[in-house]
Amino acid sequence: MVQRWAVFITAARAPPKVVNRAFLLIQDFEYTKYPEESHWTLLTSAKLPNARPPTTSVPLSDSALSINDFASMSLVAINTFVRTHEGKLNEIGISKYNWLVIDQKGLETSTCLVCDQFYNPGEGWTSEFRACRLPCEEAWIMFANLDVANMGFEDFVDLEAGEQADGSWRWKSCIPNTKEEEIILSATEEKREEALKALRDNGFMD
Repeated sequence: MVQRWAVFITAARAPPKVVNRAFLLIQDFEYTKYPEESHWTLLTSAKLPNARPPTTSVPLSDSALSINDFASMSLVAINTFVRTHEGKLNEIGISKYNWLVIDQKGLETSTCLVCDQFYNPGEGWTSEFRACRLPCEEAWIMFANLDVANMGFEDFVDLEAGEQADGSWRWKSCIPNTKEEEIILSATEEKREEALKALRDNGFMD
């Protein structure tokens, strides 16, 4: 079963058009077919479903955002929810190791928070977590690499800058600056812009 990743919206004011843009930007336009192969599932109820929920498609309906139990929650509170429901999340195929948070600052700056359960080599998985604030467009590549343990949290953050005032770490690009990467990124950006234009043309995004 392909693992899915939970998205929590903690922003107290989350206009659908702004959320639609953020949700589209976190999609992968490089390695997977959008939207058929999306991995993201928006969770808005603290009562998890008994069956595996579908991935969340864009545009989001007004009803999908009308009730949100996680609004105004802190990162610590979201982590507590994930840790408390590890068994249930595993049962419905949603990762308990990594999750994404869209907060008020994120909606205002086009960023999001990738949260990662902390693994201590000496004691194994802990109840602690770390969060990286990064551009929404960079979220998928970080998730994909953390999910398969191809790279670690430290590979994506500025360790010298340390933890920031909001409890997150500052993002650092790990993509090599080569001509080949520029071509790949250009093609990816073109696909993303087409999807954004479709949202805009249909009135789902400003």
